[in-house]
Amino acid sequence: MSAYREYSRRMYDVLEDMFETQGEKIETVAEWMAESIAAGGVVHLFGSGHSHLVAEEVFHRAGSLMALNPLLDVNLTFLGSVNATLLERNPGYARVVIGSHDIREGEIVIVISNSGVNPVPIEAVLETRARGARTVAITSDRHYTEAPSRHESGKRLADVADITLDTCVPWGDALVNLPGVEQPVGGISSVAGLALITAVVVETTQRLLDKGIDPPVIPTMNLPGGDEKIQGLIETYGHRLPLLKNA
Repeated sequence: MSAYREYSRRMYDVLEDMFETQGEKIETVAEWMAESIAAGGVVHLFGSGHSHLVAEEVFHRAGSLMALNPLLDVNLTFLGSVNATLLERNPGYARVVIGSHDIREGEIVIVISNSGVNPVPIEAVLETRARGARTVAITSDRHYTEAPSRHESGKRLADVADITLDTCVPWGDALVNLPGVEQPVGGISSVAGLALITAVVVETTQRLLDKGIDPPVIPTMNLPGGDEKIQGLIETYGHRLPLLKNA
């Protein structure tokens, strides 16, 4: 089997495992999100390093929901002015990030971290829970159970969130062992995280429909009428989405 086909096979296995084991939790999170959006709230998403891609993926894009707000800090990505890996391990920084956003009681906050052991994502959950938010972790819970936490509490992300969606990503993240290469290649955490959050968004949309609510689905702006449709959504949600100014 060619190397890329082995990767695709193993990728499929991870995704199948994830959706097979996490279905009930996906439905629970989607119901929480639908309830919050129906009540006029927005859903917040936070991730650092590569995990910020999951938070960014569902923001202001065709086929997603407008009521999604990424809590992105440029210094926690690889585009900032400091070392993002070291910053994610720095206690107290999440308090600064979360304190800079309008997170309201009863809203949903989704925090993404593959390993779930660094202080910043753990503290992001703790800070938003203190504000009365419901918290969701997206992490590789089962395969990283033995990974030591870097947080002072000794707890991992899955230990502090109200509910955890397990991506089922194997230890080390990569999937394919190639002869002559010491480390496996072919990362999977971003692929799994993107598939998982998109599935949650789709299920949330269905739940809104079930409640008789017109879901704020974002149209493509590259087809006729798209700009006009999205402008109406911006008028409704723009005041809660700071990053729209850059979209």
